[in-house]
Amino acid sequence: MNKIKFLEFIFNKDDSTISIVLHLWAVILLIISFFIIRWLLKKFLKTRPFIKRYVTPVKIKYGIGGAEIEYNITCNYQNIEIAHRMYIELITRKAAIEIDKDKDVIVEVYNSWYSLFQITRDELKKISGEFLYQNKTSESVINLLTDILNKGLRPHLTEYQAKFRKWYDAEIKMESNQSLSPQEIQKKYPDFEKLMESMLNVNAILIEYSKQLKKITNGA
Repeated sequence: MNKIKFLEFIFNKDDSTISIVLHLWAVILLIISFFIIRWLLKKFLKTRPFIKRYVTPVKIKYGIGGAEIEYNITCNYQNIEIAHRMYIELITRKAAIEIDKDKDVIVEVYNSWYSLFQITRDELKKISGEFLYQNKTSESVINLLTDILNKGLRPHLTEYQAKFRKWYDAEIKMESNQSLSPQEIQKKYPDFEKLMESMLNVNAILIEYSKQLKKITNGA
């Protein structure tokens, strides 16, 4: 049977040298393999969902009469994924849904905001140090998420939440309030109108926040 040799290792005893002989068939095989691999790579890269990096300006105004802050978000995979996760959290809880002061229960809104606060912090902690070191494009989205907590949610929660919860917990146990609904009880709060005005302002910020996050995910 004839044999085709592709590669030979020849050891010369006289001068203790090793020679490698690459035969013609091996050269042809390598060339064919190169073009096949190249073709497969091109086909794979064409089907991969590459994203064009671009910058989306996101503008949020914090508080009545507050200054509008602009965040220039680089839309890469990482930032779009973060924006999408936060957008879903906002629209599926009492955060980016308009509050009805006659129907919504304040403590339930606070519970939802507290969960959003925790989730946002967890989202920030998920961003690895390696990614931050190698990729500076997440700086703006980190600033956006941080400001939503510190400038959007925290001021209201610090001023109103603890005082209202303490008052409400006492009121719902009172005999005179047993026949009242939670909505009726909360309206008896001494600073109800002031609290609600602040709460609606935060709600408006979160609704706008969700719209801006959608811009990032949609590439608007």
